[in-house]
Amino acid sequence: MRRDRVLRFLTITFVAGAFIGLVCGLAFGGGSSTGTPKAVAQTEGDSSVSSTETSQPSSGSTGPMTAERAKAIGANEMGQVLVLMYHLIDSEEAEWTRTPENFREDIALLKSKGYYPVNARDLAAGNIDIPAGESPVVITFDDSSPGQYRILDDGSLDPDCAVGIMQAAVEEGDWASRASFFCLLDVVPKEREIFGQPDYQQEKLRTLVEWGYEVGSHTVTHLNLKEASTKEATKQLAQSQATLEGLIGGGYSVTSLSIPFGEYPADDSLIASGEYDGTKYTYYAGLSLGSVPSASPFSTVFRALHIPRIRGSANYITDAIAAFEKHPELRYISDGDPATVSAPTELAEKLGELRSDLGRPVIRY
Repeated sequence: MRRDRVLRFLTITFVAGAFIGLVCGLAFGGGSSTGTPKAVAQTEGDSSVSSTETSQPSSGSTGPMTAERAKAIGANEMGQVLVLMYHLIDSEEAEWTRTPENFREDIALLKSKGYYPVNARDLAAGNIDIPAGESPVVITFDDSSPGQYRILDDGSLDPDCAVGIMQAAVEEGDWASRASFFCLLDVVPKEREIFGQPDYQQEKLRTLVEWGYEVGSHTVTHLNLKEASTKEATKQLAQSQATLEGLIGGGYSVTSLSIPFGEYPADDSLIASGEYDGTKYTYYAGLSLGSVPSASPFSTVFRALHIPRIRGSANYITDAIAAFEKHPELRYISDGDPATVSAPTELAEKLGELRSDLGRPVIRY
């Protein structure tokens, strides 16, 4: 009899304990997943962004953005943006050359200072989806030289080329496969035609897009648009865009143009759109030269066809970062919600005014 009572007592205790455990689990988050899902953002025209991308920021909004949250983050999406310009990646540092070691250090520095990469096309469109509290940086490459993207004899990615270095940063975490490559099609030396290695050119372009990078135009021959005839400029702008889009396929749209030598034609409309021999073209972003950060795409002073870039060599990068640390009120800080624009009510004069045609919620604090 006593044994039956003991068994009954143990059974009741076990059931009660299980029930209490279940209730506590539901109340305190037992139903959540073991990992944070990755948001995969696909920009207009990007037809093949990998669904296995490990570097996508999780916007992670737990509700609508509010002035209180924006203030707590210190968000200022009217701030300025670093846009960096690289050319050669090679063994000896020079005016237009960055060594693999120094480029690797550039990426590490940007990471440590709270920067997160976006493509040029996304800056121009205001499609800046990065973690809250971080700042966008646009990394661009002109002239499509081999050191930017090289495949070794065994078919593997060269770990010391620019793409190899950036992909390693992606694998380490807190970085995305985002950068913009502006390609040439018919130049001397031939190794600067779509990164050299003719047998791999199409594969490289498609792989860049698949990983999330951007492919843009640098004209066919590195044409000086200021000195060229309207006919020749129109021809190269159309042919470059059409050729690259044809090689990439999948409906990908080339929408950004790096202006050779930073020399613009007399009229920006020539860059924006046109037609040559039945082939139409349209460019929404124009990358120039310069030594200052870009304005925010949400500002009245932003000019999408005249985005300035800071040289990716010597002390240009460290000086630009130091300038923001000296004047943090000028730096773009994300609120983590790409659907809203958050900024302080009082802004530095050089940041301009908030555009009135954004078509999205604006949070001021």
